[in-house]
Parts: sequence; structure tokens; C-alpha cells
Amino acid sequence: MADNQNISPDDQDLQLARIIGEALPDLAVLENTSNPLLSQLLAYKSSASQPAEPISSEAVWDSIQSEINESSGSARILHFSPTIRRYAVAAAVVMVALVGSFFYQQLTAPALVGESFATAETLTLPDGSAVTLRPYSALFAVDVSDESAEYKLTGEAYFEVSHDPSRTFSVRTDQSEVRVLGTRFILSDWGSTSTVYLQEGRIQYTALNSRQSVQLEPGQSSSISETTTTPQVTTTEETPFTDWLNNELVFQNKPVQSVFNELEQHFNITIQAQPAILQENLSGSIPLDELDSVLGDLELVLGGAFSETGQNSYVFKPNS
Repeated sequence: MADNQNISPDDQDLQLARIIGEALPDLAVLENTSNPLLSQLLAYKSSASQPAEPISSEAVWDSIQSEINESSGSARILHFSPTIRRYAVAAAVVMVALVGSFFYQQLTAPALVGESFATAETLTLPDGSAVTLRPYSALFAVDVSDESAEYKLTGEAYFEVSHDPSRTFSVRTDQSEVRVLGTRFILSDWGSTSTVYLQEGRIQYTALNSRQSVQLEPGQSSSISETTTTPQVTTTEETPFTDWLNNELVFQNKPVQSVFNELEQHFNITIQAQPAILQENLSGSIPLDELDSVLGDLELVLGGAFSETGQNSYVFKPNS
């Protein structure tokens, strides 16, 4: 405590120590900083190999301080008081660990294969499989080799997987995994629910939270949410799942909440409404040409009006 009381708020060593603390939560600060201490922290982590033994905090700090002084030229040599040195040593070790974690995450993050925006996009994968992404969807490669191909999907997509018995093909969402050998299916991941519809072939559909799986045959669908333990298989019509490929939305006795969720994905918007409205069921079809036209059609069906409350944000209110 005595050391702390003798340190002036304007002390340059204390100011450097504060900069260390402020930079810790945001590693991007280190990319552009002109401060020699922070620059050398990043350089040290970038150039040093992974240690075979536990990190010595004093060794880390001595190396950083030595490099700073050598690169300072005519600048003053840095000598920290015991209190500031203890703070800086601890901060340096935390910084090294954080930067290491940052670099590791960058190296292991799934690679973007393709994404769509206002219109659907079709991708051709290295094995010849075709993937049609619904608007505002994205596909990432997790691990692709001669033996297997693992992908991650956000949004919704139609998959036409090339048949290859010697190679497994799988796609994950936040809640589910689809594993196939060669088939055609549609997989969605919006509205906090993953849904799959099998058009051709056979797939295994797994709930990631419980690792429970079901086998689907053509004409069957299944859904998985955060609370699903054992997926259920349903035999259903194809049109409600393939409708967006024809640029339309088809719903048969479907809750308004589900319709709104699908529109939110397709147009990259958010819609709010009273709970009573969201629980109503709808049947019919709507062309997915223009958002204003879609909302206008729903206003007639639901008996109310949509108001824009912000960028890409709407609220529906029934007529009084």
C-alpha cells in the first residue's frame, strides 16, 4: 500500500501500466498501437514458439522489457517501480495467453465457403455437390478431406450431395447434424429451430444436445430445437419446404409466429406482434418478390398493419 500512495497519477510508468489493462479486453488494439510496450507484447507472442515448460512471468517480462529498451533508440530506458512491475508482469502473462487464444481461434475457425444476401445463391462444392443458399444464409467448411466433408450452415439451404459410398458428408447447425452418403435434402436453422426435409436418399439426423438420432426416408421431415432430446419423424408434403426455391411462401395451418420467423430469415428483418396474433394459424401462399408486397398481403389476411420501427425492424398491430 505504501508504494501505491507514493505514485503520482501522472507517473509515466503508471500510465503505461494503465494502457496495458485497457488493451487486455480488445486484442485488436495491439494491431495499430504505437506504444512500444504493447507492440512488443504482440511481437513477442507472434515470434515465440510454444513453451515446453510452464511460462515464467519474470522471463516473459524481462524479454519484453529488453526488446523495448533496445528498440527505443534515444528514448529513455524503462525502469518500473516494484508495484508497477508486478502489475505489468501479470498483465504481460495474461496478454500472451489472450493473444495465443486469439491466434488459435483464427486458425481453427470454419472457413466461409459462400453466402447469400438478397437473392438465393448456388454453390458447387469440390466433390461436385450443389448447395443452393436461401437469402441471407451462409455455408462454412469445418473439415474437408478425402474421407469426409463437414460443413456448418446458418440460415437455410437445399443440398444435392454427390453419391460417394467411401466418403461421408455432414452438415451442422447450432442444434443439429445431418449425415449422408448421397441424397437431396433441405436444412434450415432459423427461429431457434433446425428443420430438415428429405427429398431423396437417406439421412441420419442428430440432436447435438442429447446425441439422439433418427433415420429419415424420402418424404419425411424432423425438427430440433434447444430443448429437443429425441427428434420426431413426420411424413409431410414437400411444397412447404421447397417453396422458397420457387420464390414463394406456402403455409398450411401454420402458426403466424412460424410464418414471421421464415420471413425474418428470407428478408433479413425482425417482426414483433402481440402473443395472441402469433398463436393464430394460417393457410395459403404468398409470392416472395418484394417485402412491401408480402407485408401488404399479410395485412389483408391478418386484419392489421405493419409499421417500420427501425432499420429492418417491423411491428404488426391488429385493427382496433
